[in-house]
Amino acid sequence: MKPAVDDVKSGANPPRRNAAATRARLLTAAREQFLRNGYRATSLRAIAAQAGVDVMLIRRYFGSKDQLFAEATDISDNVEAVRRAPDDVIGRAMIERVLRARRDVDAPLFALLRSSGDPDVVARLNEQLETGLTRNLSRRIKADRPRLRADMVAALLLGIGVQRALLNKDPIATADDRDIAAIFTEAFEALTKLPQGAQGEWHPES
Repeated sequence: MKPAVDDVKSGANPPRRNAAATRARLLTAAREQFLRNGYRATSLRAIAAQAGVDVMLIRRYFGSKDQLFAEATDISDNVEAVRRAPDDVIGRAMIERVLRARRDVDAPLFALLRSSGDPDVVARLNEQLETGLTRNLSRRIKADRPRLRADMVAALLLGIGVQRALLNKDPIATADDRDIAAIFTEAFEALTKLPQGAQGEWHPES
């Protein structure tokens, strides 16, 4: 019987104990490739090569490049914590997620943004933002035009993420996270009319 690693590399049915690890490696490789090259320029062979597996395993686990992209760029885990945040800390929760994602090479949101020239990707990004962020936030806002206010918050968050993680534009790219969080919170309060609680000392998650 061949070793498990040979089974994976050859495209044979991998042992069940290795299937989850192989799938995770493919997702990590896909995020890095999509983040580096965008959707159109990324090939399945490049993803498989980086993950160290046979390209046929991508078909087995994900079915298609589009489905792999959808799973690799799913931001539901990121927005779920924000959706659960109380009104008086939700602005802080949002900016913390964006600032923390900058330090993650495989951040799904930035892989999406890197590929945003593709119409299908734009539609997917809009849907994820709508269901995961703007709809929830607009329900909390009691001021007039809540949907527009929520969309403006989303635009500000995306702008910060793009300038820091993709464009590397100074001064925002090298600014202290605490300064960005404080200024964003001021803007968030002005846009949403949702007072944010005392922030205390900045302790970003690693």
